[in-house]
Amino acid sequence: MNSANWPGPDRGVVLQSLGDAVEGSLDLVAVYGATSFDLFHVGDELSDSFDDREDLVRRLTSLAEETRRDFVRHGLFSGLRPTHERVEYKSREVDGRKLLQVYCGGRGMLLFVSPDEPEEQLVRTAMGLLGV
Repeated sequence: MNSANWPGPDRGVVLQSLGDAVEGSLDLVAVYGATSFDLFHVGDELSDSFDDREDLVRRLTSLAEETRRDFVRHGLFSGLRPTHERVEYKSREVDGRKLLQVYCGGRGMLLFVSPDEPEEQLVRTAMGLLGV
């Protein structure tokens, strides 16, 4: 397994894999580790809802840190569904989109997708991309 500070998966592989796994639109893909945050993809509509790229990165970095802190502090908490002994995820609706947060071994992935998007295939794909 990669460390939490690993360089991360290949951007092209991530986008291709998640694109194949999603039924609707893939509005955002961000991958983070203990000390890194990489914004892989932002859809035009989502991008337009922020003042500028710095505002978007600031909001997503805050969201990633909140997710990391919650998963570490609570382990399992309400709404969390374990899909693998080392993988946890949760989802919620944010501004009309589904925010899917996958976290495993100190690394995570944030995805914004259509609200009715099935989660299981996306979580399994994220697991593979994060090296689980």
